[in-house]
Amino acid sequence: MRVRSIFAGVLLLSFSAGGGSARPQDETARLIGQIEYLISHESKLRVYDWVGFSVEGARVTLSGIVTRPSLRPAIERAVAKLEAVESVRNEIEEFPHSGNDIGMRVNAYWRIYGHPEIRRYLSGETQFQSRLRRSQDDVQRVLLQPVHILVRDGHITLEGEVEQLSDKRTVEDQARQVLGVLSVTNNVVVTGADTKELKPVNFEADPWWTDAGSVAEPVLRIENASGGVRVRVTNTNRVRIRRAGATREVRDGDTVETQFRRKTRIRAQPPDGELIDLDVDLPYGHRLEVETVDGPITLEGMVRRAALKTGTGALNIAAPWKTTRLQVASKYRPEHVDVPDSMRSTIVPPREIPGNAVWSLTDSHLQSRPLYGKIRIDANRPSRLILREAEVAADSPVRMHWDAPRALATVFRSPFQRKLIRQQDGGSKPDLQATAAAPEAPVFSSDVRLVDLTVSVVDAENRPLTGLLPDDFEVLEDGAAQEIKIVQGAEAPFNLVLLLDCSTSTLVDRESVVEAARQFTMTARRADRVAVYVLADSYLHVLSSLTDDHDAVLRKIEDIPQLSGGTPLYDAMVLSYAHELAKRRWQRNALIVISDGMDNDLLPNWNRSVPSEVTAEELERAAAEMNAVIYPIFLEPEPPGVRIERSWRERSRRLADRARDRLTRIAAASGGRLFSASSIGDLDPVYAAVANELRSVYTLGYYPSNQQFDGVWRRIRVSVGRTDARIRTRPGYYGW
Repeated sequence: MRVRSIFAGVLLLSFSAGGGSARPQDETARLIGQIEYLISHESKLRVYDWVGFSVEGARVTLSGIVTRPSLRPAIERAVAKLEAVESVRNEIEEFPHSGNDIGMRVNAYWRIYGHPEIRRYLSGETQFQSRLRRSQDDVQRVLLQPVHILVRDGHITLEGEVEQLSDKRTVEDQARQVLGVLSVTNNVVVTGADTKELKPVNFEADPWWTDAGSVAEPVLRIENASGGVRVRVTNTNRVRIRRAGATREVRDGDTVETQFRRKTRIRAQPPDGELIDLDVDLPYGHRLEVETVDGPITLEGMVRRAALKTGTGALNIAAPWKTTRLQVASKYRPEHVDVPDSMRSTIVPPREIPGNAVWSLTDSHLQSRPLYGKIRIDANRPSRLILREAEVAADSPVRMHWDAPRALATVFRSPFQRKLIRQQDGGSKPDLQATAAAPEAPVFSSDVRLVDLTVSVVDAENRPLTGLLPDDFEVLEDGAAQEIKIVQGAEAPFNLVLLLDCSTSTLVDRESVVEAARQFTMTARRADRVAVYVLADSYLHVLSSLTDDHDAVLRKIEDIPQLSGGTPLYDAMVLSYAHELAKRRWQRNALIVISDGMDNDLLPNWNRSVPSEVTAEELERAAAEMNAVIYPIFLEPEPPGVRIERSWRERSRRLADRARDRLTRIAAASGGRLFSASSIGDLDPVYAAVANELRSVYTLGYYPSNQQFDGVWRRIRVSVGRTDARIRTRPGYYGW
């Protein structure tokens, strides 16, 4: 257990800017230090607990999670005794614990802190000092050790802070090796020698949101004359700044941060001219502006919009150029230009424009093609211009449709990639070919040696049969009975992912799409987690990740604008599964797809704007191995007007029939089924039907008696000891 003095806590937080508090900043900082000391020393807090607090005047709000019931009132009593505190609001949760959770906590602790890269944070030290600074009106964090381990019903959540990104990955890898772990959520913050967090802009990180008098996207502007600026786009909801001086420690006043509406400005202005390097984590969807004189600029990741300006500084840019526009204008050619071979097909060769005395480099994408990002660089005489190719991060909330084959190849098998290819004889079922996985390829947790089945069980009147136990089920694999190890029934929470097709083909149905998303969210039970993904402009956007805060999801749905674009629907379905559901294999999962099913692959060659990279046949085969049921809500197209030629009416009908047939087969392969609706009114019975389906779903798990995994198809048959039971599940799996 660490020993931290009140003075240390006050000194740590003295950098924080005031906001919203009636008391002076020094008094608030002193109170924050006192509360932190009391919570960490007098409440017998452990590394398995996670407590935070916020101060507003003389009022204190406690938050977090504790493992022992006595801790919650003990912390409240300790804080309430302080003379400067008038009232305490206690929002701390108590985690019910089981013997399995206790064992997993201990296992996770020794795995994480037994690793040499993490153990070094504690060796030779009597305390752990937090390096993360927040404003005084923000939620403060009480850290006993660098990483706190929260375990609930087999799910591990990691909180805390480490100095390097590699350490954060190490912590997560060690937690995933704990026996019996179902999922790992890694909320550990990466800090440096001097790290400050800025509050989310307007409490919403949605890049589509806008208000009167503000810009359409959150903006971060960085001004640093001679120091370096490094910006990484990452999956966070806060702007995080790490500062470092060239010859001395960073001091208060070296940088100034201001926020106004959706704009955040960071300005380096050390009084003595010290070079201050800034390392910034930027949330997805933010617009970026960077201005230097001779300082180097480094930008990494999928930035939405970036305007970079420098006099003579070096430029190092890494982005997925297939979906990013680039425009470089410099008065003089950079001394060194490096363009990788993988980019040469996406840029126009550098050229000089004598009339304007400008050296230019641009991308070769068609202007009519919708792309996610845009980077503009204005320079005078930059020393270097280095362009690098960057992969789309595995946890990115924005996924490009062309990344679907890679996700499909890695989501089912580790450490091998499985590449889906069509049979040479033109058969409808594709073959599988195993190849060594690239080291950088994302790997999702899945192992078919422990087979998982999602099973829907209803009676003759289509009512869900609840309360079934492992002994009530019989599973036959290729005719051989299997011993069922795991059963989760209707009482277990559901993970419900809503995929909304907001492409051009559904513009006439947009009201139906949004209303359906709203209704499905409201029909979810309180413990169920709901996520909303949107397919628009040919990419998948995670509007809201899985959460049990249904009101927040509804707010997100209300803000969906009139989006459009191509329809790589099959790619979007693959990415929707791979993003979150693939990592929750032993939970009850469902993917609801609200669409007209009109993937651009169905259109004639001359009209295929953005066809899916994954074929319908490949998706059907993959659906048979997903640990999620798929429920397409098929929006029937309106009949063409009487003035339309008969040939066009017939063609539209055939396309709709093909789209419906494909989605029907994909749903059946997963154990789900398709629902149709031609209007908002027709959707009313669909909500009840899908809710009924979800209540009837069980998750079964068993170790197959045949442990010779040679890639051959294995047929599965599930039965229940009731004559009126109707069962729907996937027909089998490929034994890899």
